[in-house]
Amino acid sequence: MTRTATRARARALPTRALPLSLFLGSAGCFGVGSEFHDDVLPTEEKLKINLPMYDSTAKDADSGTEFAQYYSTTRSVTEGVNGIITAILGTVGYVTTLQPSWTDDTKTQAMWGPYSDSGLDPVETGLWVRMEEDESYTWALFYLPNGGAVETDAVPIVAGIVDAGSTRDDASGQFGIDFTTAVSMDPAVALTGEWGVQYAYDADGVGAVVAANDYGFAAGGERVDAAYSYNEDYEGSGEMDLAWLADIDARGANELATMRSRWQADGQGRGDVQVTGGDLGSAVVSVSECWGSSFTRTFYTDSAGIEASEGSEDACAYTPAEYATEGSFAIAE
Repeated sequence: MTRTATRARARALPTRALPLSLFLGSAGCFGVGSEFHDDVLPTEEKLKINLPMYDSTAKDADSGTEFAQYYSTTRSVTEGVNGIITAILGTVGYVTTLQPSWTDDTKTQAMWGPYSDSGLDPVETGLWVRMEEDESYTWALFYLPNGGAVETDAVPIVAGIVDAGSTRDDASGQFGIDFTTAVSMDPAVALTGEWGVQYAYDADGVGAVVAANDYGFAAGGERVDAAYSYNEDYEGSGEMDLAWLADIDARGANELATMRSRWQADGQGRGDVQVTGGDLGSAVVSVSECWGSSFTRTFYTDSAGIEASEGSEDACAYTPAEYATEGSFAIAE
């Protein structure tokens, strides 16, 4: 990767990528000018993580063969992130294939919608985009309560910025998602908390950092504060870093857990985990696991005797161990 690699490590991502209070300006009915490029908005195809998945030969449901634990964790996390990316950016991508509902006199602002699936929906959904003087773009997915007016009642649920100089295939920016406000207006959302996302992609690959604050299901259960970052070449190899607070040993205090996963296009990979803090104090427990192209364990070791060591590190696609650090969850200016 070129642009992605240079942007991968520098500035810590705040919990909220930006305040969800963008101004929805008044507008009239005009055609979008040729200078207005809504195709620079982030797309699910660019931002999704394409972790290699098993095929029919990798595991027979009745065979008892188990996937490597850290492959399964990596897959579960990436699928969860992909689900949110698809829900949000898939909507943006579809809406921008349609003609805008209106733009302003200067032809630098446009709105699509608002739309609803049926009269039973408590809200309508719309997309607003503005091209700034420096040719960066500000955008928002908003909810509008049924019967409300866009100018006074629209509430941004996702708000983003696309950096100046971005193009369809070489772009960077950030966006924030306010699940708490969304579920308060539409219970079908089912999630609560906030996400902040910063990203950069080019022709070779994509890098992104996600910060989750008090994130979980609105109906109840555990809420998560976590940081997640990934870099992936579109050819298939990549890496993922994850950090979260949790009571790992179930003794009442939260430990800090971090995980770095790396994988190759053919599916081989490695996960390295460290746990510290909480009941562990300053002690650090380290765990490493490798898997082959069939996603089954080829190597395992830990520093606390949790499980017996297994296999040889020579069989790993990556050596030596690498652990997530504070710098893993940063992105360059």
